[in-house]
Amino acid sequence: MWCSNMKQCVDSNAYVASFPFGQCMEWYTMSSCPPENCSGYCTCSHCLEQPGCGWCTDPSNTGKGKCMEGSYKGPVKMPPQASAGTAYPQPLLNSSMCLEDSRYNWSFIHCPACQCNGHSKCINQSICEKCENLTTGKHCETCISGFYGDPTNGGKCQPCKCNGHASLCNTNTGKCFCTTKGVKGDECQLCEVENRYQGNPLKGTCYYTLLIDYQFTFSLSQEDDRYYTAINFVATPDEQNRDLDMFINASKNFNLNITWAASFSAGTQAGEEMPVVSKTNIKEYKDSFSNEKFDFRNHPNITFFVYVSNFTWPIKIQIAFSQHSNFMDLVQFFVTFFSCFLSLLLVAAVVWKIKQSCWASRRREQLLREMQQMASRPFASVNVALETDEEPPDLIGGSIKTVPKPIALEPCFGNKAAVLSVFVRLPRGLGGIPPPGQSGLAVASALVDISQQMPIVYKEKSGAVRNRKQQPPAQPGTCI
Repeated sequence: MWCSNMKQCVDSNAYVASFPFGQCMEWYTMSSCPPENCSGYCTCSHCLEQPGCGWCTDPSNTGKGKCMEGSYKGPVKMPPQASAGTAYPQPLLNSSMCLEDSRYNWSFIHCPACQCNGHSKCINQSICEKCENLTTGKHCETCISGFYGDPTNGGKCQPCKCNGHASLCNTNTGKCFCTTKGVKGDECQLCEVENRYQGNPLKGTCYYTLLIDYQFTFSLSQEDDRYYTAINFVATPDEQNRDLDMFINASKNFNLNITWAASFSAGTQAGEEMPVVSKTNIKEYKDSFSNEKFDFRNHPNITFFVYVSNFTWPIKIQIAFSQHSNFMDLVQFFVTFFSCFLSLLLVAAVVWKIKQSCWASRRREQLLREMQQMASRPFASVNVALETDEEPPDLIGGSIKTVPKPIALEPCFGNKAAVLSVFVRLPRGLGGIPPPGQSGLAVASALVDISQQMPIVYKEKSGAVRNRKQQPPAQPGTCI
């Protein structure tokens, strides 16, 4: 019977053994199964997956063998079909195809322990001693780095074909891992024209075309960029009467080579480029190319080539070519000057405003502190006796009967000065009566010197301070 979805032909009596989980969904019966094409399987494991195939191991003790049609008894030979439409003839056992007497071994159920694919002798019947023929792996089943192919069952490995732009490739497919940014293709034979790269990697390399007076940044940090170790640039001056300035920097060390040629096409030919700069293990470089030295006028298509190499992934590179004017334009000068002047004026105004705000805030704090200090002065009561019958003393003439007595004496810090306060009777009108709404009295204060100690007798006679409360110690910087 033929199972369509599994693409296998099995004996009807072996259906349950072949598909124990009912994997065969569609089938149709036939008188006999067509012969298996077992010669296309290169490994024993793949060979024995087919129900009508067996593995004949050669006597080399390297695991090399051949897949052929057979059964558990041995290899079989399929007789030719009589005519189209007739049933397939029964296969005939042919043990001569895998003779055990010649140290050949027939396997139909399990593969032999030695599986070195013909590239190494087996030790202890299962361990590959040393993989040869550019192979590696537990069973010598893959090619070494820099080579590709299918080394299974005696297959060969061949070098990677990358046109000099890579040393590594996929060991199975041979696709190259190009080491120069901008070079692409399975064999590194093309340039990424869609990304502004130009050149011919079959004869030279690919270059990224730089624009003058623009800065370019290349961030090689993606997983696909891990094989890149070089990137190339090309630049052509726009003006013939100005020098060409360039700078380049990177996040890691690199090697730098700069050359020039009369044209870009000439630069792609070997020997046409003339060296200018060669640096190794640097992170930054600046230079200026004189239009007179390199004769920009007689070489209108002069081209500079920049080769950045020997860097490691990941890396970030910045590069720029520029041609600035030697004399500043007058309009640009005045625009720049007035812009700077107005900017400085604005900054000065802002600073002055901030300074004024700070001064005002500091002054308010000082006034508040003085008010708090004034409010913290000690208070006392004093009795005043007013003599209404006497005439007011003549201060000018000097007719004062007694010395005025203070009602308060407030020493300042250090006890060298004090504020003395007295009652003063203001001038009155006729009849000795003050004007309506006024008391005719006022409190006068003066700062006096008390550094000289006053006589004790005067202190005792001074009745104005007898009823004063004990004064607290004066505060620093105050007069209380």
